[in-house]
Amino acid sequence: MKSCRLCPRQCGANRLGGEKGFCQSTAQLEIAAFHPHFGEERPLVGRGGSGTIFLSNCSLRCVFCINWQISQGGEGKPESMERFAAMMLHLQEIGCHNINLVTPTHYSAHILRAVDLAAGQGLRLPLVYNTCGWERLEILKKLDGVVDIYLPDFKYSDPAMSAKYSSGADTYPEITKTALLEMHRQVGVAKPAADGLMYRGLMIRHLVMPNGVAGTKRVVEWIAQNLPKDTYVNLMSQYTPVFKASKYREINRRITRQEYEEAVTWARAAGLTNLDIQGYRRL
Repeated sequence: MKSCRLCPRQCGANRLGGEKGFCQSTAQLEIAAFHPHFGEERPLVGRGGSGTIFLSNCSLRCVFCINWQISQGGEGKPESMERFAAMMLHLQEIGCHNINLVTPTHYSAHILRAVDLAAGQGLRLPLVYNTCGWERLEILKKLDGVVDIYLPDFKYSDPAMSAKYSSGADTYPEITKTALLEMHRQVGVAKPAADGLMYRGLMIRHLVMPNGVAGTKRVVEWIAQNLPKDTYVNLMSQYTPVFKASKYREINRRITRQEYEEAVTWARAAGLTNLDIQGYRRL
């Protein structure tokens, strides 16, 4: 973080010296909230909930972010490594099934330190790395053996779309593909255990967007061609035009039933067999 290269932007900010990176973070950890979360994928939620910790700020900075108050609005407060570890232990104590770190990329160094502290005090829950998917291979390799469940987005297949809606991130599709391959190498296919809970594996999220902005057909075809056909893929139907989406006519609406049905059809035609399409009936 002295010349920050934690995320693919590699902005070079001296975060250790108090300078903010593109993500708007210094080396000071900031956390917006921590609590059991019951809105995640069913194998992560169980009965006790997913022990979610919302980390402040973000390096991708999408114009339609549903958590924009945290990712770009500055919501959160400074926390110590010891307090971070204590949050994880508290979530374990109250019965959560995992520790779910939301928007972790720019705090990966802090996460390694805090998990080390928490593990020394009895943390035994699976660690979920809940990321936008845009991760540097070099950093992911440092997480090998630490992260149990990777929960990445695969937002776009077209670099022009990622550049337009995610603050110039035209490298998103190619870097994310490399990241997904590495995540799979580390943790393999995600399959629930006998109790219905997920303890290890890769769980990919893809948000279906209006007017084909996400390039869904190419996304699911790439997954089917480069990862096992039973890779867990959550086709998400809940796109909502929030934050700055109103400035872009093509994404300033919810998706239609037909758009979601097409996404499901494309995924099945590609050969994917482990699809989460629970949002289908809500359209």
